[in-house]
Amino acid sequence: MTTFKTTTDQFIKQRMMSYLQELGYNFYQSAKLLKLTQEERDEMSRHWAE
Repeated sequence: MTTFKTTTDQFIKQRMMSYLQELGYNFYQSAKLLKLTQEERDEMSRHWAE
């Protein structure tokens, strides 16, 4: 159950980051709004294309 929750949380955060990017937010604004941990920021930054 924990693995499923973690995967779901990660998926939702990735989708929210994509949505915020489409709205014109930069990476740091988006990460701050979603209150991402440093580990999550490192992972998400790999998929962020400016």
